[in-house]
Amino acid sequence: MANNMRRSVKIARQNAGNWTGRANQSDERIGGTPPGGGEELSGPQQMTIRQPAFLEGVGLHTGRAVRMAVKPGKPDSGFTFVRTDLAGSPEIKASVENIAQTVRCTTLGRGGEAEVQTVEHLLAALAGLGIDNAVIELNAPEVPVADGSAAAFVALLERAGMAPQQAPRRILSLPEAVWITGKDSHLVALPADTFKVSFVFTNRHPAVGNQYAEFVLEPGNFKREIAPARTIGFMHEIEALQKQGLALGGNLDIAVVVGEEGYLSPPRFPDEIVRHKILDLIGDLAVLGPLHAHIIGLRSGHSLDALLARKIQEVASG
Repeated sequence: MANNMRRSVKIARQNAGNWTGRANQSDERIGGTPPGGGEELSGPQQMTIRQPAFLEGVGLHTGRAVRMAVKPGKPDSGFTFVRTDLAGSPEIKASVENIAQTVRCTTLGRGGEAEVQTVEHLLAALAGLGIDNAVIELNAPEVPVADGSAAAFVALLERAGMAPQQAPRRILSLPEAVWITGKDSHLVALPADTFKVSFVFTNRHPAVGNQYAEFVLEPGNFKREIAPARTIGFMHEIEALQKQGLALGGNLDIAVVVGEEGYLSPPRFPDEIVRHKILDLIGDLAVLGPLHAHIIGLRSGHSLDALLARKIQEVASG
């Protein structure tokens, strides 16, 4: 059985191809500060990217080739996905209301008209770098997986450059603590004057065990400490997922793969798994826009993340 699973992962790796990314060399200022000046803002400004950037690869779950273009967004527009492969190029705003499903990834959708899968790593990169507005065009139903982390998206966005916009940054804040509880998982959001995540990951596998990490989100430590972390993949689950039509673009390089006796792919950090859980959480909560809160997680995942986002939206102000 293990040999069959290894073979299926090898086939997925061969099908995945290589991702490539580049930034447009134009220097178009969309919503940025006018070269001649303009009214000065006293507080933090909204940010977008300076120029379009492009990434090609495959989707993690669909295994389909995809070309993605990330473009500057207008002030107060947030993050908007555009399915250019569908008639009329429908737009899907990254919002709590548009969370369509949370099985193995976060999918955004608009009334069954169009969906886009596995948005969390890209949204985490945008939020982690302090970007507020962007348009993401896709010619397939899923964001490219790249290397299974957010590192490729961070590099892409940095090449595109950052552009301040003539609009004040609006940050959500909590008047009180809110929480969500699952069967064996919990998420708590506490009032705070920054965005901080504390997370506990537990597993009975002796090679994995329990992991804890805590970070205050800012672009520097997001790039170094969070963005490179890949998701966990247990070897016994891979074949089952592929039979369900999931993880078709997966391979040993885009996950911390764990077999019966231990890691089958070298981890980038001793606690890479919990760091990726924090990465997912940042991306899932990015549908709220900028947020000040201390998030404490225990064994939670995309489903609880979505429920907490909805809860925060109900009580937050900003």
